Amino acid sequence: MKRFILLPIIILLMPARGGVSLDSPRLKAETPAVVEQAPLRAFSEYKDTLQSRGQSLDNQGIIIESLDGNRILAEHNADVTFNPASVMKLATSLVALVKLGPDYRYRTDFLADGTIDTASRKLEGDLVVAGRADPMFSAEDAQEVATNLSRLGISRVTGALRIAGPFYYFATGYSSNLSPETSAMKLRGQLQQAGIKIDGPTTFGETSGAQLLSHYSDELAQILLYQNAHSSNAIAEVVGFSVGGPQAVQDFLIDELGLTESEIYVSHTSGLDVNRITPRASLKVLRALISVLEDHSLKPEDVMPVAGVDTGTLKARLASDGVRGSVIAKTGTLVSVDNGVSTLVGIAYTRARGPLLFAVFNSAGSVNAFRKLQDDFIESLIKEEGGPGRVSRSEDALSEMTRRSIVQVVYNKQGQSAGGASE
Repeated sequence: MKRFILLPIIILLMPARGGVSLDSPRLKAETPAVVEQAPLRAFSEYKDTLQSRGQSLDNQGIIIESLDGNRILAEHNADVTFNPASVMKLATSLVALVKLGPDYRYRTDFLADGTIDTASRKLEGDLVVAGRADPMFSAEDAQEVATNLSRLGISRVTGALRIAGPFYYFATGYSSNLSPETSAMKLRGQLQQAGIKIDGPTTFGETSGAQLLSHYSDELAQILLYQNAHSSNAIAEVVGFSVGGPQAVQDFLIDELGLTESEIYVSHTSGLDVNRITPRASLKVLRALISVLEDHSLKPEDVMPVAGVDTGTLKARLASDGVRGSVIAKTGTLVSVDNGVSTLVGIAYTRARGPLLFAVFNSAGSVNAFRKLQDDFIESLIKEEGGPGRVSRSEDALSEMTRRSIVQVVYNKQGQSAGGASE
């Protein structure tokens, strides 16, 4: 259910930015870990199966560590860079949580650059949309904005629909939905369908006019859960843009996490195309993500999907009775890059060892075959370590996800804004 706040004054709704300090020692590289001598049976069988199917082990990477990073249970090519595909979204999630905080809401302002004649219900001028890179502004949000514009006495705009700043209309696709023109066209269509007629053209320009209302997105943590569960490239691209883009993510991993330039290359914050990271570095990212979440009393499953439970790429994976709910992970898939890429990075909860962090990188082969091998391997690992240690969540957190966006009206009918909203 949505909440709507109609106020004569501005209320500061944005939470303080920031997750943990960028200087936090917990985000630095760990001390050298102890490598266990006795090989895991599941690991040996996994490598044997790959070779029996004609796969070169040179194209595969893996590492399994204890949660604290003090013990390495298995590793192969752990310091070789591979294409992480959508596993890169974990790095994007980490940077967003640190820079913005899990409660952060993206804001979109609607302004009237002209005069409002409530008698004729006209805005004589432009309706201005000041976007700030909300990755999930949707048809439902446009409907609620239109409802509140109507309450303010606007059902017709004689001027243009002017887009100012980065505005995206629910980035569920990739190229077309990230286009400013496409996003503006979809917003215009939804507003007009909801009863806000716009006479003028759609334009792109500067922010000006009296503020009418602000729309605040869901909290960042909820956006990230949706992004990672559905592996939405477009949402990850917009979230990445909001924290500075691929270079900013790469710089953070090097400057704050202690990775080297030889361990990481970020070209897309979604993981599309050619990116690079080592399996060992991917677990540093995951461990830092867990640490940041703990600082906010959150768990990994608050931003990552639970295998076999949550709607999305892991819904039908690791779903057997023996392991369902005991794995939290992020998938990665690229069919036409690096001759086929499938990755899986996450946490396996075991009874004997507790939480184990794992990174499995496969390339140069059948994506579907790699997925089956990964699932069999992780399931065997859990069984070898005494079975599942705990069930993270038994209910699908995304089946009926409740939107918690907010509309705040800041314009009164006497014809002036009560003040300017601030971030």
